[in-house]
Amino acid sequence: MPENQPTTDRARRLDAVQSGQRETAIERRDSGVRGGGQDRNVPSRSRQNRAAREIANEIDVSREGVGTVDRLEGLDVFLRSSGTEQFSENVTDGFAGEADFVQPSDVNPNVDPEAISADPAVAPGRRDDVAARARRRTASDAAYIQAEDLNAEVGPRGVSELGVAAGRRDDVAMRAAQGLASESPFAEPGDFGIDVGESGITDAGLTDTGERRVVARQFESETPLSNVDPSAGLAAAGDGFELAGTADDRLAARRFESDIGTFGSGELDPESDIRDTDEGFALAEGARRQVAAARLDEQVTETDVGPG
Repeated sequence: MPENQPTTDRARRLDAVQSGQRETAIERRDSGVRGGGQDRNVPSRSRQNRAAREIANEIDVSREGVGTVDRLEGLDVFLRSSGTEQFSENVTDGFAGEADFVQPSDVNPNVDPEAISADPAVAPGRRDDVAARARRRTASDAAYIQAEDLNAEVGPRGVSELGVAAGRRDDVAMRAAQGLASESPFAEPGDFGIDVGESGITDAGLTDTGERRVVARQFESETPLSNVDPSAGLAAAGDGFELAGTADDRLAARRFESDIGTFGSGELDPESDIRDTDEGFALAEGARRQVAAARLDEQVTETDVGPG
């Protein structure tokens, strides 16, 4: 419905015709029009002109578009061809303005010039066009939804049903997961949980398991670790995760290998060569001896000093 409601009786009646709540915009009065008693003190021509003007104003058409005939039973008022055309345009434009996705060319105003009434409706031959337009425009405003994902039902009053078809919701969910994954270098579609209903995507985001997998891949990318277990290798910390358990030990081992230069990649055993202290990780006794021996060997080039 429009935000600004009609504020006059005439506007309200015309609005009711356009919306299908009323067939005629004419307010019938006992004034000699269509069966009312005639005022014989008023000349016939004046009475006809007055009635025609009133009705023309009521339905917003020109005075020339309204015809009158003075009969014994009362004054008969009707629409001439020009009035019928103008009234049809008014009704058509009003109906199309009220109905989503409906254009004036889709509307059959169904005007009765004798009764000065209208019963506007979406023409049967135009309902497929309205449905296609509804799907297309709705999809253009919704992320990850395509026109073919939508089901649209159109009746005489316009679009009566519009939503994601049940058989297409998995497609929308997969498309959304792929789109979200493309925004992160460490995420994959399977990391996301997507809920799709008739109204579209109702919930989308990383699952708890998916979030751990994303963080694990990030650690693998940004540290010397080649494999981080999303479950055992991570511990919650504040708003995120940190390495835990053997993953933390392995990272310390790889960093010692890189920083010291004595050991090859993967040579240090995280369990036996690394120890956890209050100040952080340190080399265990055996590994420290190897480092000391290597450094001494560099100083005394002719002497081969073993770790023992």
